[in-house]
Amino acid sequence: MNKKAEKILNTTIKLFIHEGVKKITMDDIAEKASASKVTIYKYFMDKDSLYLEVGKRIFSHFTDNLNNIMVSDDVLIKKLYDYLNAVSEFTNSGQFDLGIELTRYNQDVETEFKLYSQAYRDSMFTLIDKGMRDGLFKSGLDKDMIFHYIDMGIVYYQQSSEYRNKVLNDSIFKQQFLLFYISNIFVDGAKMLSLPYEVI
Repeated sequence: MNKKAEKILNTTIKLFIHEGVKKITMDDIAEKASASKVTIYKYFMDKDSLYLEVGKRIFSHFTDNLNNIMVSDDVLIKKLYDYLNAVSEFTNSGQFDLGIELTRYNQDVETEFKLYSQAYRDSMFTLIDKGMRDGLFKSGLDKDMIFHYIDMGIVYYQQSSEYRNKVLNDSIFKQQFLLFYISNIFVDGAKMLSLPYEVI
């Protein structure tokens, strides 16, 4: 994809996030991207194909972020923090909600979402397996239980703007809640939170 098409795509993502998918017209995109509608249609046949390209960009970019974390040489705890940071950034940026919205308008975006969901699941299980081998998790916990417990927290973070705002704007609540949350599965939750890595 050339620079002009990239600019159109990135502009579209910003407009969709801030104004809403259904409110934005091709004229709006052309104006903000400093491009003619003819140029937009040269790269994107119609709004449906634009939905697909935006969905692909959103989900593939996040999947690439997860893959980069997984192949890094960082220690496991750093990877865990980076993983959660990537998920929270994906949510905080509005791109996750946009991607989900686009699955309602284009069936092929749903396929991209499924690919992302599988990568998300596979990478988290890889981290959990390693964490279990390293003795980070409490003994007797099943890895499926650990996955669903962590996933439950992530999904709630994604779906509850009230909780998300509380975590982002109240550092005392964030620290106390995260300690409460992770102490149910990690051997030493306080130690995990005291390490020099940022987490959601």
